[in-house]
This record gives sequence, C-alpha cells and structure tokens, in this order.
Amino acid sequence: MSKIIIIGGGIAGLSAGIYARKAGFETTIYEKNGVPGGNCSGWNRNGYHIDNCIHWMTGTKEGSTQNQIWHEVGALNDSLKLIKRDSFYVSEWDGQQIALWRDVERTRQEMLALSPEDEKEINCFIDYVRLADTVLTSRQEPKELLHTIDEMTFSLTHAEMAKAFIQYIGLNLEELAMKFKHPLLQHIFLDFMAKEYEAYWLVLAYSFFISGNGDLPEGGSMGVVHHMTETYRSLGGKLELNTPVEQILINKEKLSIEPPIDKTTLKTKKVKKLIARNADGVRLYNGKVVSADYIICACDINYTFRQLLKKSYIPKSIKKVYSNKKDYPIYSSFQVAFSVDGLIDEINDTLSFNCSPLDVGYRRIDRICVKNYRIYGDYIAPEGKTVIQCSIVQYEKDFKYWKKLYNKKEQYLRAKQNTAEAVKTRIEERFPEYEGKLHLLDVWTPVSYARRLNDYKGAYMRFITTATSTNAFLSSEVKGLRNVYLANHWLRYPGGIPTAAYMGRQVIEEIKETES
Repeated sequence: MSKIIIIGGGIAGLSAGIYARKAGFETTIYEKNGVPGGNCSGWNRNGYHIDNCIHWMTGTKEGSTQNQIWHEVGALNDSLKLIKRDSFYVSEWDGQQIALWRDVERTRQEMLALSPEDEKEINCFIDYVRLADTVLTSRQEPKELLHTIDEMTFSLTHAEMAKAFIQYIGLNLEELAMKFKHPLLQHIFLDFMAKEYEAYWLVLAYSFFISGNGDLPEGGSMGVVHHMTETYRSLGGKLELNTPVEQILINKEKLSIEPPIDKTTLKTKKVKKLIARNADGVRLYNGKVVSADYIICACDINYTFRQLLKKSYIPKSIKKVYSNKKDYPIYSSFQVAFSVDGLIDEINDTLSFNCSPLDVGYRRIDRICVKNYRIYGDYIAPEGKTVIQCSIVQYEKDFKYWKKLYNKKEQYLRAKQNTAEAVKTRIEERFPEYEGKLHLLDVWTPVSYARRLNDYKGAYMRFITTATSTNAFLSSEVKGLRNVYLANHWLRYPGGIPTAAYMGRQVIEEIKETES
C-alpha cells in the first residue's frame, strides 16, 4: 500500500485525505495548528462564536458536481439542514436600500422602480444572471465554469445575451458599477468584493444563489470541517495536529530509463515523471523524518516553494503570476467581530452602508459592510444576543502596513484596538439605538492570516481575477519531482473552499493514474 503525506489540514488537505483513503492509500495529514480547517475556521470568545469563512457555500444544490463532492467528503449529508436566505446582500445609500433577492424578478422590479433611467443596464444584468442560472449552475467543476463561456458566446438561441456576456467579460466590478447612473445601484455592485474583480463573478455567484446553489450549511465553517474530519478519521486516516512540516526531503539521484529513448517519447508526461527526482519524505519541525511514496502540499503555494522546497522548483506559470502584480493583485481583510446585546434585526443578513471616513491600513474608506451571524444558529450567541462582523478589504500595501506594525507589538495591538473602536463608532452612528450594546470580541488583520496559515501577504483568497488574468488553471504537478503534488484553491479560479475540495479530489486522481 503506497503512503501519502499531506501537508496542511485545510479543506484541500482533508479532501485529498478522504479520497486517498477511499482509493486504498495509507495517509497522514500534518497540520501546523491545533485544529484542522485552515482558512475554513471559527473560534469561541466569551461565550460567542466567530465564523471566519463561509458566507455562502457553492454546491448546496442537489445534482450539481460540487454537491456530489461535498457529499463524498462528508461536508454535506441528507440529514444536514441547509439555511436558505432571502437575500444575497443588501446595499444602502442616502437612506435607500436595494437587495439582491433570491427572487431575481423582485430584484429587477425594485431596481427599475428605484432608477427607471437605468432600465437597459438593469435588464441586461438580470437577464444575464437568469441565463447564467440556466446554463452554468449545473456545472460546478472549475474547468467547466470557464469552458462553458464558449456555449454562451456561440449559442444562436441566446445571441443577444452572448453579446452582453462578451461585454461583461472585459469589465471589473468598478467599471460595471459606472454603467449605472443611480449611486445606490453603483454601490450594490461595488459591495460584492474587491472592485478589481471581473464583473462576471458577481453574475455567477448571484446565479448560484437564486438557484439554491449557494446556501449555508447548518453549523457554518466549523461544522463543515468537523464533518470532513470525522469522515477522514472514520476511513482510517491519520491526522497529526500541532505538527508543522519543515522541509520536503529530495533524493539527489535522478531516476533513469534503460535503454535510452528518443526525444519525442521523452516529452510524454509519464516518461518525464520517471526521470525526475524523487522526494523521500519530510522532516518535521520537531526533527522527526517521515518517509512517503507521495507528498501533497495542501498549503499556500508561496510557502511551498519558499520553505518546503527550493525556489528552483517553482513552475514558470506560477512564477509569472507572482511577479505580475498588476494582472494578479491579491487582497485580504481587516476583520472585527462584536457581540450585541440584542438581535439587531435591522440587519437581516449582510448590509453595506456609508459612514464617516475611516483609515484602515493605508486605505481611507467611507463605507463598511456589517454581517449579522444570528441566522447561523443558536450556537452563535446566547439567547437574545448575536454576533456581527465587519470585513474591510486590504491590499498588499496594507499588509505591509500591518506587518511593519507587528514588529513593534505594542503599536500593532494599539492600532488594531483603535481601528476596531472606530468601526464600532461608525456602526453606532448608523444604529444609535445600539450605542453601548456592542462589545469587541476579536480583531484580526492580514498579518493574522499570514502567521496562522502561512497565507501569502495575508491573502486568504486566490489572486483577484482581472480582465487581464490569463493563468486560470495552474498545474498541480511540480516540474522535476516525480512524486510531489500541489492541492489548494490557488490552482483554479475562482478559488475558495469548493475549489479546494475539488483539487483534493483531483490530485488523488492524478496519483492513481501514476500508479496504474
């Protein structure tokens, strides 16, 4: 029985472990932290729970490929309740609100009532979402999402919508927002994610939501991690927590093939694998050396090639992505969570609104997003209370700001506290009835993600997908190494936990092919 070492116990690592055990491999997952889950995480503070990941989960619709994967890894099951929300999120400006409702026609009518002069663009957006729902939502594998562009582009039945699709392909969220005249409609597009993201990702995400393919699993992020961990352990998989890996150990001898072969044959995938170097195993930070037949790096790509392997092994495609900051920008978040003495029913789920200017990192913002976690269940907070959380976009330069402060610990802690209090003040200004009822639970920065999870520049999400991004799919193989693979959400657009779970499955399929 071949042995696989998996570095990282996040969603990709757990998924790889589960599929490996089902395929008959011996597996051990080494996780540096005291709990599995990686970025799919949550923790308790003063009797309250903070959920750090899942706002909606792609793949909750029965029959989709991603739903099948979630069931195979145990994240979803037939008895698990799915929490359905009425709206994707709500945006507010100048006392007016607009929502992206699950009932997409309600969204259309409310937008038209708000701004008749934007009728053409409103109908284009809503019709495109409906088309995406029809064409795309049954295709959840990352490769299928982008390959279906051809169908939408060349479909004779949807010629006009194909034209709209092509127009959206070249737009980021900020450019899409500027196509609308009403400020509130501009904000609802800008409130989705970082403004540099391509506009069609909002269309896809909203189409998943209206189709029932973006619901919330009961138990939230830690519920998903718990179910996957139990599935992995029930299959006989080993999980070593608080056990970071220091280095992958490479045998300096190259394998050779006798007799010599011609250049054409040499280029084939299987032959290239045979003449590459072999990894013998890993060395843990406690000094222990563990041997293995295969090694899966289910952790940050940059950390893999900066710490676990030599930089010389980094593929050109990945090197190009990291060096091209314009086409592949990264982002993270400044996060702050508050307990609330009350249910704050005024925020049903997620609300973005204008506020007095506020400096966060190097950014000055005048708008914040508040999410009410009460809908997640009774475990979030004691009866009659809730948890709200603000997530503020931070870019690479902001990471440098927090990193510099972190080296002066007192200044770092003071800056976090002061920024959190400033956010609290803005919420109380918008909801004066809750003044004195908000209490700081926790605050974390891009540096927190970098320290805990080795995330590159604190980026817990994949590179931002811009109109000029070309490397949508990065290889899970490591050139020059026969038995070392990558498995994480950085390898496929759009990233996130569905991609992580998919890549865990995919890498085991590649290993099985090698074994055959």
